[in-house]
Amino acid sequence: MDNHSETFEKIKAQLHEQGYREKDVTITSGKAMILGVLYALPFVIVFGLLYRFLLIKRAHLLDVSGLSFYILFIAIIAISVVIHELLHGVGWAVASGKGWNVVRFNMNAMMPSCACKVALEKKAYLFGVLTPFAVLGFGSVCFIFIYPGTVSFLTMVVNFVSAGADLMIACNVLKERDVLIADHPKEAGYIAFYR
Repeated sequence: MDNHSETFEKIKAQLHEQGYREKDVTITSGKAMILGVLYALPFVIVFGLLYRFLLIKRAHLLDVSGLSFYILFIAIIAISVVIHELLHGVGWAVASGKGWNVVRFNMNAMMPSCACKVALEKKAYLFGVLTPFAVLGFGSVCFIFIYPGTVSFLTMVVNFVSAGADLMIACNVLKERDVLIADHPKEAGYIAFYR
């Protein structure tokens, strides 16, 4: 068992000793990706249509195709994912009131990820989960209105799609009542602890 899993198991044991029961609300990363796209789709459609009908005439369209397009797209994804995970960390560091001590960054299959190392109340957990969606998603919308074009449009799509699984998790968290939530160290989702 790795260090992250050990910390998680200690949290679970402590909460069980305090009389909490647990409910596993995790899904596989593959399912999270598919559901995440579905949760992000309304935002991509709405802002994509606004871009198409209001901004396309003044858009800065790059003449990129083939390999150049893929390099640009991968660069946008790489930068966005790193910032996305950092924002989860900032959100949990702030909302927990305990700073960076509660945040853990990982690399899984060449992808960075962030998890919270302590159980949080519902609002604090939601704050960390939704920080990338709020900052990058709506920051991208501002960017597309200020500087419409190929880069801003792709950035907006990437930022909403990468926050899709976060939206799904947030919807599940909103259904919980009087719980402490522990971010799962490896799976998409969390464990809810309730009395």
